[in-house]
Amino acid sequence: MRIAVVDDEIVFRQQIVRIINNLYGTDQVSCFLYSDGKELIGSLGKGIELDAVFLDIEMKELDGMSTAKLVREKYKDIPIIFLTSHTEMAMEGYEVEAFRFLAKPIDETKLRETLSDLERKLKVDEKVVLHKDGEDLIFPVSSLIYIEASNNSVKYVFKDDSVEIRQKFSRACSDIDMLTADFVKIHRSYYVNLGHILKMNSSEVITSTGESLPVARGSGAEVKKRLFEYVRRTGR
Repeated sequence: MRIAVVDDEIVFRQQIVRIINNLYGTDQVSCFLYSDGKELIGSLGKGIELDAVFLDIEMKELDGMSTAKLVREKYKDIPIIFLTSHTEMAMEGYEVEAFRFLAKPIDETKLRETLSDLERKLKVDEKVVLHKDGEDLIFPVSSLIYIEASNNSVKYVFKDDSVEIRQKFSRACSDIDMLTADFVKIHRSYYVNLGHILKMNSSEVITSTGESLPVARGSGAEVKKRLFEYVRRTGR
């Protein structure tokens, strides 16, 4: 992995790098340290390739949110982990699709959990491969919002597209489970990405695209439990 650590306080940069190196060793992970957002953006302009960015929100020269928006212009899907002592600022991170938020001072256990989640994402932000009309259509599993059963077909709904293919719904759910554990069955016809649920009540969930999907009677408690577990784990 190639990880950028951007923080204007050297103690936090060193702490993060120390934990990363203790977990993986310098032969598996390369860390690139920057004291502000301008340094990072300058490196991106020179063509540096990165797998993830740890980014302080509050920096004097170029704040973290502004830096993240510039990073997104070059890296659409790179995981951005925000570091902040003001957790109320976390909501702004949805604009740049932040991967995680870590509160300062950094909790080592939380950081290790984030690194484990990051490693899984980089290894298996796997691709959903759909076979339709003689073609292979490939999408990141993270962009899959939900799948829907429709007679003998399954409709795959992504952030920017949808594809319907002939397939058993049970088989589609099993295939998704092999890629990620972040989907939940809310109804006999809907299997939804927890990362794309913005709101829920006993009868429906609202997805990141604003769609309302039905929650089956008797399933609400389990869906709510899974969603809360996901939020606690990811810091979303």
